[in-house]
Amino acid sequence: MYFFVFNLSCLDICYTTTIVPQTLCNLLSSRPSIVFLNCATQMFCCVNFGAVQIFIVTAMAYDRYVAISNPLRYKTVMSWSACAMLIAIAWALAFIIAFVMVYCVFRLPFCRTPEIGHFYCDIGQVLLLTCTDVQGHRAAEVTTYLLGLGLFTIPFLLIITSYMYIISAVLKIRTTEGRRKAFSTCSSHITVVMVEYGCLGFIYFRPSAEDSLDKDKIFAMTFMFMSPILNPVIYSIRNKAVKEGLKKLTKNNVFS
Repeated sequence: MYFFVFNLSCLDICYTTTIVPQTLCNLLSSRPSIVFLNCATQMFCCVNFGAVQIFIVTAMAYDRYVAISNPLRYKTVMSWSACAMLIAIAWALAFIIAFVMVYCVFRLPFCRTPEIGHFYCDIGQVLLLTCTDVQGHRAAEVTTYLLGLGLFTIPFLLIITSYMYIISAVLKIRTTEGRRKAFSTCSSHITVVMVEYGCLGFIYFRPSAEDSLDKDKIFAMTFMFMSPILNPVIYSIRNKAVKEGLKKLTKNNVFS
């Protein structure tokens, strides 16, 4: 679990580094802008890092399943080589998905005013700037939509399947204390899944409205900026050393 958390933390750094510097420059500039090549690079990195994050969270669900359903075989099944292979598969799949999506968008000619209605190069907003009457535009729309839909639904279904097996295994535990401990090992992961998929689901799977773009920006900021802040807190709050440190800090503040 902590091997995946470490990779998730490194990914959070890369993810925010892709967007935050350019966003800060635009906030300080009187004419916010981004170079064409930088826009394509930012889009690729956003999709790539976002996809890897989803895949790692999915792998962590499988990790929790093995830990609860087969605790005696946990170290054998989730060996260092197996974990490294899961991370490598996550990066390879994410790279392919990101490359195909960015290629589909930027191979099209642009006809409209080059103004992106977002704080970063979002695929949907950039695709709106392309020429709709050229060959391949519809194919690009369908390809990016299907890849995005698959990136959202397939890992989510795998997570749901893992937790169905986890619940089935936990219900077989006879003692209440044993069930509580088993469920508590999944609480951090469930919280992260709810935050990430809640934001992504609201952005991409909801009815359109007049103020939808502003809401998209809010939830995109939550996913991109709040997740890196929340992940260390969520995964460390149950750590014994962290709990003892917080208790000592609280006592010192009370006595002082």
